[in-house]
Amino acid sequence: MKRPSLPAGLALRVGRRLPPNVRRFVNAARGIDVPAMVERPPGRHVAVLAPHPDDELAGCGGTIAKHARAGEPVTVVLMTSGERTASMVASDPVAARARREGEARAACTAVGLAEGDLVFLRLPEGGIGLDGRAALVAALSATAADLVYAPNPVDAHRDHRATTELLAAALPDLYAVRHVALYEVWTPVYPTCLVDISATIDAKLEGLGRYASALASVDYLHTIRGLAAYRSGQGLHGRGYAEAFCVLERTPFTELMASLA
Repeated sequence: MKRPSLPAGLALRVGRRLPPNVRRFVNAARGIDVPAMVERPPGRHVAVLAPHPDDELAGCGGTIAKHARAGEPVTVVLMTSGERTASMVASDPVAARARREGEARAACTAVGLAEGDLVFLRLPEGGIGLDGRAALVAALSATAADLVYAPNPVDAHRDHRATTELLAAALPDLYAVRHVALYEVWTPVYPTCLVDISATIDAKLEGLGRYASALASVDYLHTIRGLAAYRSGQGLHGRGYAEAFCVLERTPFTELMASLA
């Protein structure tokens, strides 16, 4: 005997009232792989690797704000200073560096960080390599970070890929790191978890808005808001905003990077 179905309108209302992780199990039964909703990835001391100024907010700015509001220290390690951003290609490199780093300091205050929470490695843009390993180890060791955010290792931008490759090379000397959270900017990750950033999206976008040199060539406020809205469809019924991460423990992260080498 066929089980009677709920009227379409009632089914829609019931579906939208399901808690995110209940909806995840319902979708799993339907053959849809939906990542878990988490308050934030696990970590008491947090470091964020940004290939260029603005990547930290584009990829995980809403989650950075949640860590900061929870009282968990966050350090942003800027691999390069982004002097070669499109709007500044004809600028004096020293002046371009000063401007980009100044924007980074102003931008990160929007998500609850202080100027002292930023570390500038000043590696060559377009030339991040293993010669930066000692500098990265020193920066991360000083933070005692147990959770490190890094770009998608198959991101379309070579500096993003090189940043995560450098982290993998440095990991044997970073004894405190327990988890790596891969974030997305130019290329989506296959997420293991989502973070609801509806309450922090305004701070994220306010910070991004302070990167005037980057916004001069690309409307990142539009694209990053759109990405966060898209991710809300996987755990928030298509309402609000979310950031997606692939969170891996040390060994799975090392194995992933070895498979990509």
